[in-house]
Amino acid sequence: MKKLLLPSIIAISVFTSTAYASNHNVVEVYKTESCGCCTLWTDGVKEAGFNVKVNIVSETQLMKKYQQAGVPNNLLSCHFATYQGKDLVGHIPVDSLKNIDLMDKSKSGIAVAGMPAGSLGMYAGDYKESYQVIAFDKSGNQSLFKSYN
Repeated sequence: MKKLLLPSIIAISVFTSTAYASNHNVVEVYKTESCGCCTLWTDGVKEAGFNVKVNIVSETQLMKKYQQAGVPNNLLSCHFATYQGKDLVGHIPVDSLKNIDLMDKSKSGIAVAGMPAGSLGMYAGDYKESYQVIAFDKSGNQSLFKSYN
């Protein structure tokens, strides 16, 4: 019995760890069906080499995701995502996504408020607005993660 038990435990442990790691490294997106800029953002994240899972949700379900994550109202945007246990709001640039592990560990996520022209998914020809990626925690505290000009 002991000869069978140990290999079974090892196999289950490896499978569980692999499944966790693969799910942990997926950008899981929640967006409404009609939002085209969210689709463009998702496409840009995929093109950068990330694994992406898209969930089509209602506006009510999207707002519930924001509330559950404690996203401050001033940081709301058109889609919500998770990656490596962190919350993502709006048109986060790929390089900020790649550097999310540099974020202060007390923060629960990063956000780009609104829909700034020129950000990932918000293409406006050569026109680009300056914007900031803001780190936030579940209590509503915010700090600058990175600025884009």
